[in-house]
Amino acid sequence: MRKIPFLFLAVLLTFPGFGQEEKLSLDHLVSLALERNPKVQSALKLSQAQKFHIAPEGTLPDPVVGFSLKNIGLDRFSVGEEMMSGVGISFSQTIPFPGKLRLKADMARKRALQSEQTLRATKLSLTREIKELYSKLFYYDRSTELILKKKSLLEDALRIGETRYSVGQGIQADIFKAQVEISSAEEMLLTMSQMAKVTRANINYLLDFPPENPLGAPQEIPFYELDLDLSQLEKATRENSPLLKEKELMVEEESLGVEMAQKEFYPNFMVQAGKEFKGPFKDMYEVMVGIEIPLFYRRKQANLLEEARLELSSAKSHYQAMKNEAANMVNEDFLMGKTAESLISLYREKIIPQANLSLESSLANYKVGRADFLSLLSDINALISFEMEYLKNLSGLWTAVAKIEELTGLELIKDSRGKRP
Repeated sequence: MRKIPFLFLAVLLTFPGFGQEEKLSLDHLVSLALERNPKVQSALKLSQAQKFHIAPEGTLPDPVVGFSLKNIGLDRFSVGEEMMSGVGISFSQTIPFPGKLRLKADMARKRALQSEQTLRATKLSLTREIKELYSKLFYYDRSTELILKKKSLLEDALRIGETRYSVGQGIQADIFKAQVEISSAEEMLLTMSQMAKVTRANINYLLDFPPENPLGAPQEIPFYELDLDLSQLEKATRENSPLLKEKELMVEEESLGVEMAQKEFYPNFMVQAGKEFKGPFKDMYEVMVGIEIPLFYRRKQANLLEEARLELSSAKSHYQAMKNEAANMVNEDFLMGKTAESLISLYREKIIPQANLSLESSLANYKVGRADFLSLLSDINALISFEMEYLKNLSGLWTAVAKIEELTGLELIKDSRGKRP
């Protein structure tokens, strides 16, 4: 029996965050993650790189400078001796059919805009993960406090039971039951400690820190009502979701791709100018205009056009599927959030106060022998269970709201004190 306090002390000393005074700020975690996370940095560099691709796509192909030598026979150098001999230089430039360069630049611009939305989606996803983990860490830390509270109540009940048993008013079975429940609470402490460690390691992973990097205890997460209705959230999803924006831009890019494939049926041009030096004879000048003939259009251009049309159709279907999926996820998260919100109010305003009163009554009656130990034990377990369910639903509300934020692009959880924009 005397080993139990020492075991309990060991659990506390190994629990992450025990004895730490500094509170973990949600705002600081989010800003640090956005600054350090490798996925965000990768998406940022890719977005920056895509912008440098626009100008080259809208630029003419590189010109070609050519050098030539015309010589009569191979036995001697005839430039300056023969009229047909000469040394020439030429300049040629391919000119795409009007509209092709504009379409290529527009397509590159759409891809750059897509990469911006990918970056935005990556940031929102990371922010959602941080907020989910923060709410879970809050749940584990506060649940640990509740288990400590339960252990304290059980120890009080054990002392009362031992006193009653010593004067012949109680039974030894009550003492054994209390000891089993205390040991069970210590087991729960170990489980919560492990879950908190894993959660802290996951947060450090997103921050690009070592898993063992110390993190403080999370601040109290507030309860507030989800005051936006479902229609407002669905509208915000359609207008602001980076995932939908990205797919919409992809549809626009594929539409331009169809236009580009149609333009490929039209020929490109080639302009060439040159000068030939003939020594004592008059120099010769040459200007030539060439036209590419799409002679194999049935095998080449026609197939490329059909490919572009199918890709456009696929992009449209993907966009519609994403819209439906996003609407379904918003609806699901909204219902989960509203359910958690209702349960939080119920636990806070009715169930927990009633459970407290029931426990106080059982404890008072057990002391004077008007209630049995099982009733007291049941009320202790019920109170702690209800308080943990309250915390679980509070964490679940934050998780649901964080998912809604990712889908809608809105900022509903402003900071750890519940402020909003």
